[in-house]
Amino acid sequence: MRPALFALALLAVSTASASQTILDLAEATPDLSTLVAALKADTALIERLDPSFSSAYDTDYTVFAPSNEAFNKLPASELISLLQPANLAQLDGILKVHIVEGNFESSKLVDGEQLLTVGGGYVTVHIAGADVFIDSSKVTTANVAASNGVVHIVDTVLMPAAPTPAPPPAPGAPTPAPGIQNIVQLAAATADLSTLVAALSAGGLEETLAGKGPFTVFAPTNEAFAALPAGVVANLLKPANKAQLVDILTYHVASGRVFAADLENGQRYQTVEGKYVNAAVNASGVFINDATVTTADVSASNGVVHIVDHVLLPDAVPQPGTLLFRGFTNSGTGRCGEVDAGPRLPTALFEPQNAAALARYVNITIDLFRVDIGIDFGLPLSLELGACKDAGKTAKFTNPLGSQKVDWAPAALMEGICAVQCGCNFQGGSKSAKLKALPVCKDAPDDPSAMKWCSLCGPLYNKPIDVKLYGCSDIRGGCK
Repeated sequence: MRPALFALALLAVSTASASQTILDLAEATPDLSTLVAALKADTALIERLDPSFSSAYDTDYTVFAPSNEAFNKLPASELISLLQPANLAQLDGILKVHIVEGNFESSKLVDGEQLLTVGGGYVTVHIAGADVFIDSSKVTTANVAASNGVVHIVDTVLMPAAPTPAPPPAPGAPTPAPGIQNIVQLAAATADLSTLVAALSAGGLEETLAGKGPFTVFAPTNEAFAALPAGVVANLLKPANKAQLVDILTYHVASGRVFAADLENGQRYQTVEGKYVNAAVNASGVFINDATVTTADVSASNGVVHIVDHVLLPDAVPQPGTLLFRGFTNSGTGRCGEVDAGPRLPTALFEPQNAAALARYVNITIDLFRVDIGIDFGLPLSLELGACKDAGKTAKFTNPLGSQKVDWAPAALMEGICAVQCGCNFQGGSKSAKLKALPVCKDAPDDPSAMKWCSLCGPLYNKPIDVKLYGCSDIRGGCK
């Protein structure tokens, strides 16, 4: 991970109070006064954003709040017209584009994700480096916590758009029922998913998959279940085998909305079951493990469904190991940040015969992390192997402080290794004339027998990663 950003993630935990409702917060923010005036013209929305007015909306919301400058981009006559009682329906439609059910802090937003607004349409998340955009509106202030959700201040007023339609099914593929239904309703309305529906009922998962989510579901067809060995499905549906059934079903579910365009060739995605599925995207189509996606991007109110032609089995795909690193600020007494590097490493690196290579990777990471921090920042940071909860000798780092995405590997760690081992320029960013002459590192196969792990130099394993942040549970006693 890049030490600079890892340090900033540890130091940037918000201490803001979340005692105000979203409406209180907006009223207390001078640059949201136009938004407040618009909300006061639409009393139904006030009830949503301040639960003290009504108990009918007992849920958290994410509000993308346009600043006064955002409203000023509209023609003055249009803004004045919107605030007139006769145009309440139009104003209501615009304001609802800015409100999403659920608490979506910036760390939970995924590039390309589509969020269902309370108005029934969708807004799309775009992430470009450190910047977050909702449709074309840039988030200028993120993660303003409220007692009933979170506010992100944006620089442009969002306008209503029609809900994103599902693409037409491939020839011969099952046709899901139209309309915005939750995932369970969608499956129940699709004739060729009736075995899946029966399995969800037997596994007691209907309520979960009808919940807020969002979820991504790889839904096997009836033919996919029928292709399993004789008697397997009937056996799985027995009450005595519920735990095994739940393991298989939750292996078909991932958190968040992952659309087909977001699936990347060779990438692993963690499922709710805890293990990973492998995606393959090529000229022949989109594949999850050995299953072909026959119908993609079927939108549901709480996620997205991709219909597949094989049942995914958790033990059929090699799984990466867990490799936890932890780092500290404030001399180890204030905050601890934790990352799992396991999913970012080739599966083969965890095989017993490659133990020496894995140990070398760990040692180099720890050593160069410490050097890079000392040179660039002089901060009292260190990197260790292990989880934050196991760091303290007395009290523990167990107080969760959220998470933050940071860049993964620093150039100081990777440039020399990639140049020598793989003959390429890591991320193409080196200022060295010698390294600049090398081709930019791409995703490449590994050669464990030659101790070459060139996949670690490519972009696939060097994307931003989540740092989980924890505070010391007893700051007076100290955690170190």
